[in-house]
Amino acid sequence: MNRLIRPHILPFNSATPLRGLLYPSSPPRRGFSSYIRRKINQKIRAKRQRGWFSPGYWLVSVGLACLGVGVHAAAGEEVEEERGGVNGGRKEPLFRFGVIADVQYADIKNGTNFGGGEFRYYRGTLDSLSSAVSYWNTHTPNIAFVAQLGDLIDGQNAGKYGEGIHFEGPQSHIAIDRVMGAFSQCVCKTVHHTIGNHELYNFGRQALFSQLFKDKVKEAITPPNPEHLYYSFKPHKDWRFLVLDSYDISIEGRDEDTPQYLAARELINNNNPNVLNGGNQWFKGIPPERQRFVPYNGALSKRQLRWMRNELKEAEMSGERAVILTHVPLHPGASSFKTVIWNYPEVMDVLNSFNCVSLVLAGHHHPGGYLVDSTGCHHVTIQGSLTHKIGSYGVVEVYGDRIELRGQGALPSRIVGIKTVTDR
Repeated sequence: MNRLIRPHILPFNSATPLRGLLYPSSPPRRGFSSYIRRKINQKIRAKRQRGWFSPGYWLVSVGLACLGVGVHAAAGEEVEEERGGVNGGRKEPLFRFGVIADVQYADIKNGTNFGGGEFRYYRGTLDSLSSAVSYWNTHTPNIAFVAQLGDLIDGQNAGKYGEGIHFEGPQSHIAIDRVMGAFSQCVCKTVHHTIGNHELYNFGRQALFSQLFKDKVKEAITPPNPEHLYYSFKPHKDWRFLVLDSYDISIEGRDEDTPQYLAARELINNNNPNVLNGGNQWFKGIPPERQRFVPYNGALSKRQLRWMRNELKEAEMSGERAVILTHVPLHPGASSFKTVIWNYPEVMDVLNSFNCVSLVLAGHHHPGGYLVDSTGCHHVTIQGSLTHKIGSYGVVEVYGDRIELRGQGALPSRIVGIKTVTDR
């Protein structure tokens, strides 16, 4: 039995005893109760932004529960899966795809991050990735692609810091070959990569384009290039995916005389001068809202923001739904002020200008995170494989009225609703 995490439905732990009443694990009755359940689900989806905890909702829910009618609320709540397999006898999704983030492999002993607050399984991530591939293969041929949300290998492979300084030479190519070797065992050969900061610690943009992005040029709606590693693609006629370049503006992976590097340096200097002044006290005296201005984050350029707006406009005019894939989260509520895109207010302005985006999938923030923003868009930050011994990966199933994330290892399962025009 899978548990589907839907945080909005239970306001506090003391509501746990109600869970058995509201969501009985026995199969739901057919006939009239099934009809009532479908109608209630429709109302809940349409009103999920108006608040879940009205007295009327709870009275109706408990009353129906006593009649044996299980109420499956829309996006966000935690329930027990009905019997009958993964889909409980429901129809097949429109398409499925695999998801994983922050593999960050290195052939070094396990240890903590520089701050000492996060334990990392550097060698073990290959085993976690192999487990993910095995899981995805069980869904083949129905997996349309795999979304790899950045940081395939750790920066220490470059041999410039940490355990890497003890290498006889850089291990970057060896490390990425091992990781890609694990991916090669996947029956589904289409992997969409987002660029992470640790890729940029190891390789230049041209090398990354050749290794991870070049094969996407033909299938992309708007293809990537070495300078701009963002693009869009359509796995289904009604769905458009935007792959963002979180380090378009960055001091990582850019030559020091480029406009992107200079713009990044100016942003850091104006908002967090501790970084460029040397030392490792980056956050000392810096208010939380400016702590994102550190080298391991980046920004979307004005050009990329225009591209993003045009893509979403075209999707909305065509009646398509959209999903965003990014390494760095786009909202601090789904991560933290230390792990969010530098210009997230501008990015969110673009995102919130359209009603077609229902889901943002991100990595980077290893503990993971989840937020429903003011427009009803769900931001899911995938737990990092690096920091979870049991791994963290899953399969996302896209239906006409919802998206279901089937998590494995440390990744929770979730059901999120799909926005409609009436949600505005």
